[in-house]
Amino acid sequence: MVEDHKIVRDPIHGDIKITGCLVDLLETPEVQRLHNIKQLGFAHLVFPGAHHTRFEHSLGSSMIASQIADILGLKETEKKLLTCAAQLHDIGHGPFSHTLESILLQRFGVDHVDLTEKLIFGTYDVLDATERPFISAPSVHEILNKHQVNEKEIVNIIRGKLSKKSYLSQLLNSTIDVDQLDYLMRDAYYTGVAYGMIDLQRLLRTMMIYKGNLTMMRKGVNVVENILMARALMYSSVYFHKTVRIPELMLSKALEEIPDAEPFEFFRMTDAEIMISLKGMGRFQQEIVTRLKYRELFKQAFAVSPLDLDKDGIKVVKRLEDVSVRRQKERELEEAFRIPKGHIIIDIPRPELLRAEPRINNTDIQVIDRDELKTLDEFTPIAKAIRSRISPDWAFMLITDEKYRKAVAKKVERILFS
Repeated sequence: MVEDHKIVRDPIHGDIKITGCLVDLLETPEVQRLHNIKQLGFAHLVFPGAHHTRFEHSLGSSMIASQIADILGLKETEKKLLTCAAQLHDIGHGPFSHTLESILLQRFGVDHVDLTEKLIFGTYDVLDATERPFISAPSVHEILNKHQVNEKEIVNIIRGKLSKKSYLSQLLNSTIDVDQLDYLMRDAYYTGVAYGMIDLQRLLRTMMIYKGNLTMMRKGVNVVENILMARALMYSSVYFHKTVRIPELMLSKALEEIPDAEPFEFFRMTDAEIMISLKGMGRFQQEIVTRLKYRELFKQAFAVSPLDLDKDGIKVVKRLEDVSVRRQKERELEEAFRIPKGHIIIDIPRPELLRAEPRINNTDIQVIDRDELKTLDEFTPIAKAIRSRISPDWAFMLITDEKYRKAVAKKVERILFS
């Protein structure tokens, strides 16, 4: 007898039963590649347990989607669309997840969601020419066609643009979507912090569809408050922890300093492959990869909190949001301090945060109370307070090699902000 399902043991959700077309999708190169992409980039350098992958997260998201579909009584076709979208929503991620995404955006104006779409439609291949002869498994595009799953609807759900059935999009793109529910719980577990604890089952049983939109029962408001607080704390304490951010900036700089680098080719790679590839591309790249391998990181020489910026300081930071302006300023500082090229990096994190997680300020979930639809703000002040919470802790940060740090720290504020 041929098994029509798989059981995967997961530390967050227990046994995950995978059925139908999800079994075939599981074996595709696009999904299997996620085994080798760390969910949290370089967070393991600060939180040693954070070695979990995008593969685990994709499985968990799909499992939660399946549970919600059953609780909400979705049609089988809707459940298939939602669970497929949840399992595939991250297949476009490059090495170390969001780490190199800013480069792809700068050079080509695309992000991991754009690459996910290309993979689903079959216009981009995750396998390179040297790998193709050895892999017989069909692609995501071929599996979706085999099971007659509408690719366009999958992409629209992932992008949050499914207009006729808004609740399907909202289940993957909203304040309380399956993506965030899984990554908050999973990331908290593997980093060992207590911020991401969520009463998932309570939440699922207070969700409902009202006039075509995903809404919450009033009794679920306290769980939503918990999610919003968990998300804010995870971003400030884990995702944008200073020492998590620094190696990400270093790796990005190593790739940027390759004049003829082809970002799409690097995005096909896994975490290990990009490190090996970069090590053979030049002395600076070899230095950075070796430093990352042995955790000899650049250090913070100067940083400014958003709360400490005056009007002129805000203007300086705003100008530095332009990548070309920022790179020019780095070169000027390197020349002024006689520091080798690539050894000063300026970080303006807010724009990148909003690109990586556009939902960070999103608290627009609607609440149903005695057949009346209200906003979350009408029930709790916490939503508004969290929107005003500043994350990350710095508006401007400059990092450099430890041997240059003191000299730079003495003068950089006067050079840049006076």
